[in-house]
Amino acid sequence: MRSEGAEGLWHLGDAVGYGADPFTCLQLLADLGGVLIAGNHEQASCDLAEAQGFNPAALEAVRWTHDALDPSLRKKLCELPVNTTPLPGVFLFHGLPGSSTGYLRTPEMARLVLDHLEDRDPRIRISFFGHTHRPMVFTRLPGRPVSMFEPGQDLITSPGRHYLVNPGSVGQPRNGDPSAHYLLFDPEEGHILFKRVEYNVALAQERILAAGLPPSLAARLSQGL
Repeated sequence: MRSEGAEGLWHLGDAVGYGADPFTCLQLLADLGGVLIAGNHEQASCDLAEAQGFNPAALEAVRWTHDALDPSLRKKLCELPVNTTPLPGVFLFHGLPGSSTGYLRTPEMARLVLDHLEDRDPRIRISFFGHTHRPMVFTRLPGRPVSMFEPGQDLITSPGRHYLVNPGSVGQPRNGDPSAHYLLFDPEEGHILFKRVEYNVALAQERILAAGLPPSLAARLSQGL
């Protein structure tokens, strides 16, 4: 980020929940002055009652995270918004607008989300979301069907289109590529650059195992699953 001249950081949720360094991740985001919203794992780490429906490995991890964070930090997670507007015309959410647990995976769901956002604020032209851990773009022109595609490296947005954009996941990507995924967004030019960077996967796996977290959470990192 620093070497690429990024002027700000928007984090789309789930900075905690699967890995062995929740405090370090949250501290790094705070040091960078990032804009944070709540993912379902922040909400569950704040209140374990929110973990209903988690698979066994995720449930074990979120219980570990809840116990590992001190009460004051858990309180901060409870105060995170589920969405925000960091710039006019830009909207951030995790799973679905207003809900961190819903999944945006299909053109049909994207149509509903775009309709909702248009009613919410007609100025919104581009939204960034997370939760699926997969890079994905949904877009449509007014009155036209939604298009869905996996992005390449560059995306030049058109002023007449609306976009829902998932950068993929920095941690635990699920598209078969174990690299950390993120994107750079130039709001003035409407340019989105999808990025992937290698990191020390083996060390992250060692820390997960040393913490006593489920081995499956370590194994999947090297597979990008």
